[in-house]
Amino acid sequence: MAMVTVTALSAWSMSVSASQPASAPPATTAQATATAPATSTATTTTAATSEAKRAVKFCNERLSGISGPYDEAGLKAACEAAQTMSGCDSEMGEPIIHFEKIGTDKNHGKKILSISLIHGDERPSGAVNRAWLTRLGQIDPRNTWRVLPIVNPDGMSANTRYNSHKVDLNRNFPSKDWQRSAIAYWKTSTRSDARRYPGEAAASESETRCVMKHIVDFKPDFIISIHTPLGVLDFDGPSVANPGFKPLPWVGLGNFPGSLGRFMWMDQKVPVLTIELKGNDGIKRLEDFDKLQDIAGTVAIQAGRVLQKEKKK
Repeated sequence: MAMVTVTALSAWSMSVSASQPASAPPATTAQATATAPATSTATTTTAATSEAKRAVKFCNERLSGISGPYDEAGLKAACEAAQTMSGCDSEMGEPIIHFEKIGTDKNHGKKILSISLIHGDERPSGAVNRAWLTRLGQIDPRNTWRVLPIVNPDGMSANTRYNSHKVDLNRNFPSKDWQRSAIAYWKTSTRSDARRYPGEAAASESETRCVMKHIVDFKPDFIISIHTPLGVLDFDGPSVANPGFKPLPWVGLGNFPGSLGRFMWMDQKVPVLTIELKGNDGIKRLEDFDKLQDIAGTVAIQAGRVLQKEKKK
């Protein structure tokens, strides 16, 4: 399994180490309740209950508001399992919720982190993870999944690509070349496109740091990032077979300074599958959502096998 160390997460990781023991991952509200000192049990329980209710309310309101087909009863049940990791709020204080389902295949299953709505105006991307987390509540998957359906809630509210600081979160990750290349690339290659501004510094945004906390805590073998509107499956990772999902062709578009693909694949060797839905229509049928999730899981396992073979050479 690919290991993402705290040291590898740039200067931001120092704040993680300073705020908690080096061996302890960031705590979810449920974990915080379980490990709190006995003298503060009542206070911690109250805070955890309040945070859990906030996550459930946010989940129901925001995910049900995304257009497209979904299982209403299944979503309501899934939202009861919504969690927030400590420190995972948007710049405007909205919760960045997540869901987790443990896989059944302990030997060959992979840990898959799936994120969507890192760009707030790409609402159909959230429909994919909405379908996936609903389905995960009803099946026993071979892989272990952690799903972050709305990484940029402020951008979603404002219907903007960027967050409330007008930073493109998918150019804000601290890739090794960020300081050297991110601003220069933005100015030259995008002509200072305001929609793609990478920020004043790497990992300057709370939403970016939240995703990084999940990476440290979950240690994914494979990451899925869902977007619109290019209509392709864009893979940053080892050479694997075309999975044959006909609605979306299999391509390699490359990555950019500060992007999740560059940060995790180029720097950490954790494969990233970017699902680019076609236009703003998303996928029309729930059966296609299911098929796409299964294909993504298969690609994760195939990529893991290739990386394992390369490691043995």
